[in-house]
Amino acid sequence: MKLSIGWHKDKWLDIENIHISANDRGLKFGDGIFETILIKNNNAVLIDEHIQRLENSSRVLNMNLNINTSHLKDIISLGITKLSLKKHQLGSIRINYSRGLNKDRSIRINDNQQENYKNNLWIEFYLIKPNFSPISTFISQTEKRNQYSLINQCKTFSYNQSIQVLIEANKRLFDDCLMLNTANELCCGSTFNILIKRNNKWITPRKESGCLQGIMVKKAIKLNIIKEKLILPKFYNDDILIAINSLSCKQISKVNDMEFITTFDPKYFWELLYK
Repeated sequence: MKLSIGWHKDKWLDIENIHISANDRGLKFGDGIFETILIKNNNAVLIDEHIQRLENSSRVLNMNLNINTSHLKDIISLGITKLSLKKHQLGSIRINYSRGLNKDRSIRINDNQQENYKNNLWIEFYLIKPNFSPISTFISQTEKRNQYSLINQCKTFSYNQSIQVLIEANKRLFDDCLMLNTANELCCGSTFNILIKRNNKWITPRKESGCLQGIMVKKAIKLNIIKEKLILPKFYNDDILIAINSLSCKQISKVNDMEFITTFDPKYFWELLYK
């Protein structure tokens, strides 16, 4: 069993031996997209949904990602085999795709640039141990999501805003941060979607809020477990708040100075969505 392994340009490497050029646009400008997938029972869970979102991100950002889905799945299957997880262990896959090498100092895209997509693709495989412990959160006072930006539909390399709100929360001794959009509508967390159980019904910020359309949220909507809704940052003591993404599910125990009862089992809820 390995703790991690990587793939780049048809080679299997230790993660630290994957080298990206200093002229790569993903490194220079954050001009890249990625997806993170859970490995459970040695299978890539909801892989088709993740690949579909990767392809959608490529279209939205006008990237030349002519991905061979069958080839990508073969790499992922082999990577899971090489990771050699035991049946009860979980892992993660991060698929990374950069627009490629920059030809000069400008951010301008070279329309004539045609590269083999495998040159701009690298994949990371990890053993993970999800943490389902409750978290305290602070509503960011410095950063807001732009609900009109197309970039919100994509998982991009640029995490500057998320990093800043996490720093903001940690300085105030909170575990993580919640974000509003420019209309002061509840949107998302630093790296997670938000679910709220209120009046015995599950709701989540609507996609028009500017939140990323999470794979887990999409699955819950498909199962008719939750509904999208315009949600203002006003909470009630009997609310159940959940921070969820593809690799974790945690109950939010506190928002600013409001505390909530933490008797909910987020692990059971998370595993329910993955069945």
